[in-house]
Amino acid sequence: MKRRWSDAVTENFSYKVVALFISLILWLTILGRRDFVLSRNIDVDLILAPGTQVVAQTTDHIKVKVSGPRAALKKFMESTLSQSITLDISQRGEGVVYVDIPLNKIEVPLGVKILGIRPNQIQVEVVRSKDKVDDKQKGH
Repeated sequence: MKRRWSDAVTENFSYKVVALFISLILWLTILGRRDFVLSRNIDVDLILAPGTQVVAQTTDHIKVKVSGPRAALKKFMESTLSQSITLDISQRGEGVVYVDIPLNKIEVPLGVKILGIRPNQIQVEVVRSKDKVDDKQKGH
């Protein structure tokens, strides 16, 4: 006996709707778990010793590559906390200073992993401030 197509669709219709609903929930859950990868530029701020200034710096920002769920990455991209990183080089003295960028100084929301940073070190040239040099030459 041949069955009509409409009979096949309507037979056990409530079970089919429940199965479709469960499969949609699973599909959305798996899709939501997939980690995405993004890059963001973060400014580098330096704390200097009093009476010194930076005359040359290889870069004033770093590029951070992160991965995580879409919602956490959105929070990271919109966060004002993670727009800059402050590094204290006040104890390093004058001259050419190599500053490593520590990963633990970069604030990321829960669920976001830092994949890498570029560059991971910057070169800074620190000299005594001009007005301090002028004061010494004038005998103050």
